[in-house]
Amino acid sequence: MGSGCGHSRTHLPEPLFFGHGPRYHPPAYGRAVAAARQIGSLACANPPARTRFLAHVEVIANGRVVLMPSGIGIAPPQTRRGAYVVHGRCEYPVRTHEPTGLVEVAGNQPVTLGDLFRIWAQPLSRRGLLGFTAPRGTAIVAFAGTRRWQGDPRTIPLREHTALTLEVGRVVAPRRRYAFPPNPRP
Repeated sequence: MGSGCGHSRTHLPEPLFFGHGPRYHPPAYGRAVAAARQIGSLACANPPARTRFLAHVEVIANGRVVLMPSGIGIAPPQTRRGAYVVHGRCEYPVRTHEPTGLVEVAGNQPVTLGDLFRIWAQPLSRRGLLGFTAPRGTAIVAFAGTRRWQGDPRTIPLREHTALTLEVGRVVAPRRRYAFPPNPRP
């Protein structure tokens, strides 16, 4: 848990490995991205806008890591190189090219975690995410670095080199930091 919550971070267990089953391996896009439709104020562009900065998002459900797929925010048809999506028909200003949780943010408008989940076509609320629901009387837990986020997780801003952790169910120690690559993709 984060600072000021009365719990020591050292008492939290480390996350287990990747979870099994389709809920732990969600698809990269839904119908809106497949059709390259505008999502809110975010449009799919070709050529894509230059990456402005990188953020990292890790999702943990019941103590297990959920795979953040490559290709979020990249309209099909997609060209792949192994697990990486190299390009697609067009790209949104919030996207993933690799299955590591590394999120590329392009363009000049501010974006939030809610924007990422809308583009991903996955649910996110105080009570659940990706089809997982928080146990009765609890909520999902969100961390920016090791600091616990107190508001609606959809409002968390995506900022340069922010490492975000979202947890539902069993809470584990959030990642202290993420080793970002030196330069964003062109």
